[in-house]
Amino acid sequence: MSATPATSATSFTVPFDPERPDLTADTDIQNEIFIQVFNSGDGELFNRLYLDDSISNFSGEPLTGADRLAFFKEFLASKPTLEARVTHSYVAGDVALIGVEYAIDSTGPDGEPVRLEGVCTDVLRKTEDGRWLMAIDRPVAATGLVADQ
Repeated sequence: MSATPATSATSFTVPFDPERPDLTADTDIQNEIFIQVFNSGDGELFNRLYLDDSISNFSGEPLTGADRLAFFKEFLASKPTLEARVTHSYVAGDVALIGVEYAIDSTGPDGEPVRLEGVCTDVLRKTEDGRWLMAIDRPVAATGLVADQ
């Protein structure tokens, strides 16, 4: 897998359209797309996995819109790596609830390695055009970032 930002769907092991991504109702494929886009380091591409009005609590506070995009671009610019394992998944109509255990390896401002670990609750929503996108992303860190505050 390439660590450079995507220019086409063929840059990834699980192909998808980077201009109109679809996390799909298939939890395993959804998880792999999420991981590979996160690991690409491309904050704008990562933000496309989210609905316009979705909320991400990854920064430690709920962010949406331009604030969410700015955080993703800044955080992913250092090319952290994500590992994630789905623990449970429920789909009801056009809504999916997904539980994930995750670990993120990054470098802190002091140049030292940082490992963030925790669990995440994700809510995906199926859009009118049939794509599945993130509506709520609520990671809870046991170590690192938010846990240290």
